[in-house]
Parts: sequence; C-alpha cells; structure tokens
Amino acid sequence: MQYAWNKQRDCNFASISAAVALLGATISPYNIFWQVQGEKEEKRPVPLPQKLRFAALDIAVGVISGNLVAYFIILTTATTLFGNPHHHGGITTAADAAQALVYVIGPFAKYLFSIGLIGAGLVAIPVLLASTSYAVAGTFGWPVGLSKKPWQNEGFYLILTAALLLSLGMALLRLDPIKLIFWANVLSGVLAPILVVYLLVIGNSRKIMRNQRPGWLTNGILVITALVMVAATALLFYGLITGRG
Repeated sequence: MQYAWNKQRDCNFASISAAVALLGATISPYNIFWQVQGEKEEKRPVPLPQKLRFAALDIAVGVISGNLVAYFIILTTATTLFGNPHHHGGITTAADAAQALVYVIGPFAKYLFSIGLIGAGLVAIPVLLASTSYAVAGTFGWPVGLSKKPWQNEGFYLILTAALLLSLGMALLRLDPIKLIFWANVLSGVLAPILVVYLLVIGNSRKIMRNQRPGWLTNGILVITALVMVAATALLFYGLITGRG
C-alpha cells in the first residue's frame, strides 16, 4: 500500500514538473528578451502608430504559429512514444528518440532526426545566446544589440562568447541532453511568472506607456497566464519541500 502511494506521489510530481517545463518552453523568458530587443532594433520607416500595428501583427502571428507547432510536436511525440507497441514509452537519450522514430519512418529515422536536431540547434543557439547577453548586459546597463559592432558594445559580445564557451564545455562533458533540456525548461517556467508580472506592471504604467497601454483583453490574458504559472511553480516547490521530487 505504501509503495503504491509513493509511486502515485512521484507520478504527480513528475506531472507537475512536466507542466512547469511545458509552460517554461512556451512562455520562455529568453523569448521575451529576444522579442523586446528585436522590436527595438527593427528599423521600420513608418510612423509610430503603424509601427506598433506591425509589431502587434508580428507578435500575434508568431504566438499563434508557435503554439500550433508546439501542439503538433506534442501530438506526434505522444503518438510515436506511447502509440507504438514496439516502444517502451520513454526516452533518456537522443539515441532513444531516434530509435523510437525507426518504427514510424524506417531505417532513415536516425538521419532525419539528426538533421532536425542540428536544424533546431542552429535556430535556438543564436536566440538563447543573444537573449542571455541581452538580459545580463541590460542588468548592468551596458549597451546591447546585434546591430552594433563588437567594439561598440564589448560587454554584450563578451557575454555572448562566454555563454557559447560554457555551452560547448557542457556538451563536451557528455551530460544527459534530455535531462538538461527538461530542467532548463523547468527553470524557465519558474522564472517566467516574474517577467509576466513585470510586463503587466510596465505595460500599465502611465509614466512609461502613456496612451499605449494594453487593453482589458491583453491584461486579462496576462493575469490568467501569471496566475497559472505561479500556481504551477508553487506546486512544484511544494513537491520539492515535502520530498516528493
């Protein structure tokens, strides 16, 4: 009886941590920094109202398409791992993920998976590294921006280089990439509510935003998002404190 209770408790904590990781991957802090800085550096030769409309359309298209892609990734992954009688239903390494695809698309799965993994890395690495540099350099008040030359903002590019070397060092240590990705997203899920609340405060500040403050619908969505993420984070820490992690 005690064994069944412990197993159920561990399963609940795994579900909560997975939910926090999913929230962290969807509403990620690095995307917030990347989007803000990208809009600041975007040179649109149009009046401010039109520029804001372009920015809103850009963000809306990105959010909708990004969540559609995420949904289909979840759907196809679940079908591949748990809808396949030949697979045990879990992955701990990249090789396990490639092997799971063998039963779906055949012996060329490892090549397709490798190409997809490399492609995802080529897209994610510059975003992650630049977002880290934006956050750290901005905290110290240093000039930031990929549109500037290295000698115009040395601190920004030094942080970018240091983050790249640190990432390379972790890769050479042969740590479990699946666990690293998972817990990195959990960390993002813990930090994201702080940024969402910060966006709410900044966005509704008359002094900063003046007459460009968000409407009730945007504020409502942000409040619900913050509450859901705070609740998920609280449950995660409750599981850690009570020894359920």
